[in-house]
Amino acid sequence: MEGRLSLEEFSDRTGRALGASSRAELRTALSDLPVFPEARELVAQGRTAIRAALHGVAVVLFTGLYLLFSFTLLIVFGVTLLVEGASTALLVAFLLVWLLPTYLLARLWRRRPLPPPTRQPST
Repeated sequence: MEGRLSLEEFSDRTGRALGASSRAELRTALSDLPVFPEARELVAQGRTAIRAALHGVAVVLFTGLYLLFSFTLLIVFGVTLLVEGASTALLVAFLLVWLLPTYLLARLWRRRPLPPPTRQPST
């Protein structure tokens, strides 16, 4: 478990830190623990989280709009069938109008998250 403490080690270090009576004892209890991640790593994690959140919002928003569009298109299609009657051209036109947004939304649903940025060695 890289970067993680076991419960036993955590309890031991916490006890030593709380019982420390000098800075040297406290420093010993907290030695070899990472204090803060690098700033670049925090920025990269923040960007990844923001991208994931924006993607989620976009999926929810566009899915709602797609459902509204499909329902409206269904109503228009039904009214057109009642007024004009069924024809091959009408069926093909409505199918094409419905398939384009369906295809685009499916691509948005299946979009893979961006890979995490690679760590560059410090210079």
